[in-house]
Amino acid sequence: MYDDFQIISNNIKYLREKKGYTQEQLAEAADLSVSHLSKVEAGQRRIGMKAYITVLKALGAEEKDFISLVAVKENENNFKKFQRIMKGCSEAEQKFLIETMESIKENLSLLMDNNLSSEVI
Repeated sequence: MYDDFQIISNNIKYLREKKGYTQEQLAEAADLSVSHLSKVEAGQRRIGMKAYITVLKALGAEEKDFISLVAVKENENNFKKFQRIMKGCSEAEQKFLIETMESIKENLSLLMDNNLSSEVI
């Protein structure tokens, strides 16, 4: 499972390649060293939020899209995994899996709410 920084790293690489930039071109446009950018894309180094926003701007992303861009690729991969799992299931199995996922999601939400409220206390 990826952590948030791996998602960001993958996002930078995906957007850079989509734009047709080399690492050198993007590093120059974002005022980063090529070495730093390369390590960020490889998941070997983390990038700060200020530098990430600079990279996104250099790639032509709009500010309103900054948050949603992070998870786009990860969501696509998760959806494809879900489709593969569901494809091999009977109708009864699909129904069971969906109901189980819904129950897990509800319980996760409750758990997160409880954790947040206990941190405030």
